Order: sequence, then C-alpha cells, then structure tokens
Amino acid sequence: MKLIGATFMAATIALALPASAKPKHTPQHEAAVQKCTEQYEAARAAAHAPNSPKGAARHRAMHAAAEAKKDCMARAPK
Repeated sequence: MKLIGATFMAATIALALPASAKPKHTPQHEAAVQKCTEQYEAARAAAHAPNSPKGAARHRAMHAAAEAKKDCMARAPK
C-alpha cells in the first residue's frame, strides 16, 4: 500500500511542477509567433500549389520557408 501511495504522490508532483514552471510569454511575443507561423504556412502552401515547382525546387522552397520561420522566431520579442 505504501508503494502505491508513494507512486501516486510522485506522479502528482511530476504533473504539478511542469505546469507552474512554464515560462509566460508577452502578448507581443505571441503575436510575433502567430505572424511567423502564418507566413510559414503561406510559403508552405505556395510550395505545394498545383503548378508549383517539383522535386529539388520544392525541397529548396520548403527549406527556405523553414529557415525564414526560424529566423523570424529568433527575432520575436521575448
């Protein structure tokens, strides 16, 4: 019985700690992240459009979109 109680207590603590330790972001950060994501999704959709380039050209376009999103996220205010 002790083992079950200890396991339950450890699980409860493990679930409670990450939620409280989660960093909060500013509304400006959230808006910047949303904008970056929207731009990435638009570039992704353009790369997969019916008349878009195929093969290596599509791969390069997707890679460029991912790099642009990464750069945009790095510039987002914290």
